[in-house]
Amino acid sequence: MKRIRDLLRCDNGATIIELAFGLTAFLMMTFGIIDIARVLWTLGSLHYAAESAARCASVNTTTCGSATAIQTYALDKYYGESLGSSNPFTYSATGCGNTVTASYNYSLTIPLAGSYNIPLNATACFP
Repeated sequence: MKRIRDLLRCDNGATIIELAFGLTAFLMMTFGIIDIARVLWTLGSLHYAAESAARCASVNTTTCGSATAIQTYALDKYYGESLGSSNPFTYSATGCGNTVTASYNYSLTIPLAGSYNIPLNATACFP
């Protein structure tokens, strides 16, 4: 009985347990911040590409003379995460002028929490 009592009072190794809990929480927060930053970087890049393509459609008709050329121009201006083989940009000449929209599902994988699809959308109109 004395041996069990002595074992329960022993605090050797408590620091490593505290470090394990603290380091786990710290690393999860750090990598979570990095993942959210990548999502925001991709969203910002979609907005920039859509705005540039809408402006090109209004100002530079030699480079952006057709819908396909505008979509290709927008894809060239996009600098975010890899989109694969798809082109998320669409063009229409309705509404306020030349409208370029982008729609992309960002796949976010969080260890121990699962995978999530985050829809990202960007719209730009240039008269």
